Amino acid sequence: MIGTYSEIIEIIAPSSAKEGEQVPISTKVMNISAYSLLFRVELYAVKDIYEVPTPEETIGSLEVTIGSGQSQVISGTFIMPAWDVSIVVKVHRFIDHWDFDTYSTKVVSLVVTQDWTPIIGMVLVLGMVAVLIPMMKGGFK
Repeated sequence: MIGTYSEIIEIIAPSSAKEGEQVPISTKVMNISAYSLLFRVELYAVKDIYEVPTPEETIGSLEVTIGSGQSQVISGTFIMPAWDVSIVVKVHRFIDHWDFDTYSTKVVSLVVTQDWTPIIGMVLVLGMVAVLIPMMKGGFK
């Protein structure tokens, strides 16, 4: 997303992850102004993008001077919870005071793994019943 002074070039994160898995993310921010400026790039992994991020949802923050036309990468990781997560990148710039410039988001979906144990158990039981019934019928003749 393009702001007045910066552009979030990309957010690199997997499209999905399993609960409890460590998820790496990174973002690349470019200074599109004609001046070297101080930027603060913040990374969050949030459940609801419409709520203020909690400290637990903060992945990282970096204050860095980026030259005109130059870019900076910031990275971090989080542990995938039991729900989909929105990666939120916020960029602020400093000229006399901190001012919001732009943001971008990317969703990491929860992968729900199937526990095959009950299904395999049921197939084995049904298979045994299918074998035993003809044997039992033959035994009562």
